[in-house]
Amino acid sequence: MELEPFIVSLNEKTNNEYKFLLKSAVLDRSADFCVIEILYKDGIMLDKAKKDEITKIAENILPKSFKYEFNFIKNFISEERIFEDVSEFLNHNFASVSYIIESVKSEGNKFDIVLKIDESSMEHIKQKNLKELIEKHLKSLYEDYEYKCVYSGDKVYSIDEVELLKQNYEEDEVDLFSGRKIEVSEVIALVGEELETFASYIKDYKSPSEDITFCGKIRDIKPIVIKRKSKPKNEEADGVVQSQNGEEVQSNENITKEIQEAAETLEEINDDAEKEMTGYQRKLYKFTLEDFTGDVSCVFFSNKENQSKLEKLEAGSEIIVRGALEEDKYSGGVSMRVKQIGYCKLPEKFEEFIVYRKEKPFYEFVEPEKVVMYAQDDLTSFMIEEKVPKHLEGKTFVCYDFETTGLHYAQGDKIIEIGAVKIENGKITEKFMTYVDPEKPIPAESSAISGIVDDDVKGAPIDSEALQDFYKFTRGAILTGYNILNFDNVFLRGQGKDCRLNFDNESEDVYHYAQKYVHGVKNYKLGTIAAKLGVTLDNAHRAVYDAMATAEVFIKLCKLMEKA
Repeated sequence: MELEPFIVSLNEKTNNEYKFLLKSAVLDRSADFCVIEILYKDGIMLDKAKKDEITKIAENILPKSFKYEFNFIKNFISEERIFEDVSEFLNHNFASVSYIIESVKSEGNKFDIVLKIDESSMEHIKQKNLKELIEKHLKSLYEDYEYKCVYSGDKVYSIDEVELLKQNYEEDEVDLFSGRKIEVSEVIALVGEELETFASYIKDYKSPSEDITFCGKIRDIKPIVIKRKSKPKNEEADGVVQSQNGEEVQSNENITKEIQEAAETLEEINDDAEKEMTGYQRKLYKFTLEDFTGDVSCVFFSNKENQSKLEKLEAGSEIIVRGALEEDKYSGGVSMRVKQIGYCKLPEKFEEFIVYRKEKPFYEFVEPEKVVMYAQDDLTSFMIEEKVPKHLEGKTFVCYDFETTGLHYAQGDKIIEIGAVKIENGKITEKFMTYVDPEKPIPAESSAISGIVDDDVKGAPIDSEALQDFYKFTRGAILTGYNILNFDNVFLRGQGKDCRLNFDNESEDVYHYAQKYVHGVKNYKLGTIAAKLGVTLDNAHRAVYDAMATAEVFIKLCKLMEKA
């Protein structure tokens, strides 16, 4: 859909009174829906009635096959706005150039822009006269001002340097699992020698290991009888196993996985072991061992000396085992071939020892974006420097919101979207937003609330990737949001812990401030409070929009605090 002619036509039909410019347009073809952001001239009041009138004009110009939502934004000039305009210009026209906008400063009607450009790109941008192009672009947007763009000469990280930073970060990581042990007591040997009193976390070992010790409770123990058929001389015997009821099952492609495992294992039994088996039925004990961190499938092959002891094992028995982790070719992952078993007493309380990840020196998967707030006030409001509320003065807040697969982190629900904005010294300066792949299907009831479906999160960062960058975004900030203490914070700290990220920030809940300082409302839902305070809440139940609205509500509540 070509929208530039639309803006030209809209200006003509409104006598160029508003000097409309197209800021952005987002088209959802699956829903035949388009959201259009339109800039209008600074110094003009555009009330609801006028917006409705212009909306009707715009809808008559555009194709009738779509539904439209129009957002009208005052086109005022500020350092933040120039920052955003230059950033958009570079991203659109010089996407391959590595740059940082070091500063934007204004004095009177003049703006100075300082850029850091990577050395590898410097020759290219000089040939293209980048500085002059930026100045010309800004002049086309705000013709009454002067602009000067310069290069700082400082170097920014090149692609190779970023890779080196990544390498150094990984090399500096400590051994993640050293010291991660569960201490047990009252160890009594059952099979083999007495075991030590420290066991590794089951969750830490997902690949083969020659010698490992685990502890936990037995779950789903199943003894399987093993025996051989007699065989004629010079002929191979078939591996045969029996279930506990004595039914023989021939080893072939159609038998169950666990029976097949047992039958194949017979090939490893030597002649002496075969003689030893005469007169009794050897058993394979298959069970799941579960500690405080995870579980693992285990197998143990009995002999005459230990079989009577093994028969006493049952579901719920607390044991410590030693053996080898091997690839499980049937179910994937690993299973444990147990060599020693002992009874033990597990600790009554368990607190996981976590080697937390450090903040990375760069954003790797989700890059925050600069934010410029557009107030729908009169011109004079931009000429007066508002005093920062004391509660916000000199502080950094991150106001955030999650969309999730469900309501219960403890039951396995996951984050599927992160939306956040940063408030620095009373101003909203950055936003952070990303889908998160939960690595499982999103329930229909969740999609009905958030509008997020499986296709939306396909290819998005997984939780460890998205939260790693969100961790960097929140360092040094106070976390805030609407009703976050019993929901969003639970997911953030729980899922963060799962990813070895310690979100230990101080937290404040905007919901509690609303209850204290807003009166005469029917309820304290975000939408109700936002409407009461004159804050627009678009696309409710989408994380970044809720976070943005909450941040604006929070700032207004901080102003009310000063009057209370």
